[in-house]
Amino acid sequence: MRILIAERDVASRRVLEMALTQWGQDVICSSDGAETFQILQGPGAPELVILDWALHGMDGLQICQEIAKGAVTPPPYAILLADRAQGQDPLAGMEAGAHDCLVKPFDADDLRIRLKAGQRFLEMQRELGTARNTLRTTVAVDPLTGLWNRGTLLEHLGREVERARRENAALGVILADLDDFKAVNDAYGHTVGDAVLQEVGKRLSRSLRPYDGIGRLGGDEFLIVSPGCDFDATVSLAERLRACIASHLVKVGSKMVPISLSAGVAAAGSSSSMREADAFVRAAETALHQATEQARNRVAVAANGSFLNTSA
Repeated sequence: MRILIAERDVASRRVLEMALTQWGQDVICSSDGAETFQILQGPGAPELVILDWALHGMDGLQICQEIAKGAVTPPPYAILLADRAQGQDPLAGMEAGAHDCLVKPFDADDLRIRLKAGQRFLEMQRELGTARNTLRTTVAVDPLTGLWNRGTLLEHLGREVERARRENAALGVILADLDDFKAVNDAYGHTVGDAVLQEVGKRLSRSLRPYDGIGRLGGDEFLIVSPGCDFDATVSLAERLRACIASHLVKVGSKMVPISLSAGVAAAGSSSSMREADAFVRAAETALHQATEQARNRVAVAANGSFLNTSA
């Protein structure tokens, strides 16, 4: 663990450094409060800091207060050193934001106990962070394809609509649906059908820009959100996606499954023609219905390169 010792007394700082180094810790030292705070805010900042209360420039109590306010991210575990003879109250230190407080003079066992508590706290924080990230991913992602799920996708579209409106930018939406996917499930089984959906998701993702959004809207429907794409650019993208699916069979074990998709396109070229997120989806759905009713493996567009439902 990387530990910062911020102690103005040279002898005390040296004792702390020797003890921590002997215990296998990675130690850096400072004697100035302002320098200490700068180190904590910099790259590769230590996970734990031992702070002398009476530092020059910015004392340990002030640093604890700033850490508690969120001025340091991620916040280090802070152990404050208090000297009762100097009127330094450990309780005041804890109320200011210190995680723990050592009263001078202290022995090595006291210090080691505080370090163990700090290490345990930091490990629990890391585990909680990992669990939160896993939960966030689980909530946001479609478990079959690994793409965004419906809720995450529609939230993303809403944000992109607002951003395009603020920046007077274009925005395109493509709703893609696999042609006669029920026949795939009936002929090959749902296990093969799931593998087809996974492969389609991968192909679509590989054909997009890093900042395009894609997710599984439900069943065999995929929604693509393309910031900065006007009508013509969105149609071109939809044609490219259609071709990338239809050009190769999907191999599942020993089976070669033919697959194609149809797509509906809706786009707004500027903020003056921008609609709400659900209007984009409804327009793309209407265009998609036209594509699937007239033929398969094709792209259909909303009227006038904009929205079919102009009252939306």
